[in-house]
Amino acid sequence: MKVSELQTAFMTELSGLLKGWQFVKRHHGFKQNHGDVVWHFHVACINHKADFDAVGDVAVEIQNRRSRVCIVGATLSNIEGSGQTRFAVTSLQDVKDAAGGLVRQLSKVGLPFLKRYSDPVEILRVLKHDPTTARLISPLVHAHAEQIAALEAYLSAKSPNPGVQPTPEGGRG
Repeated sequence: MKVSELQTAFMTELSGLLKGWQFVKRHHGFKQNHGDVVWHFHVACINHKADFDAVGDVAVEIQNRRSRVCIVGATLSNIEGSGQTRFAVTSLQDVKDAAGGLVRQLSKVGLPFLKRYSDPVEILRVLKHDPTTARLISPLVHAHAEQIAALEAYLSAKSPNPGVQPTPEGGRG
């Protein structure tokens, strides 16, 4: 069986397991919309000659009128701190177990990540005050200043009192 056929079977199995997620074929993943927040679950396939390994990553995209304000994310195994976890698919018989394993990992570490970083104030707090975690959620350190500025502008515009924005500590500034 071709690797592409195994991947199609794998993604079909994932689609059946991920209720409430929309499959986005061109991104090899899934998404959920939550107002100004979009959750992404991407599946990377590491191809070999006759099979492949799957790994997952998640991202939270903060939007303002469908325009990206900021996006943060990480691979599931980096969030977990376990080193790279691969789900091998060598035949059709592996599809169900591999897809189930990836969905369990998403549930265990991906969903808590997505929920935590759906709050732009939390993203801002991490980018400003927690450099270790900031590198996990946004590894391009040179982009942090731009992300901070974009989030501050977004939060200021969303504030019920113009010019007063929520602080990363949860109060008002």
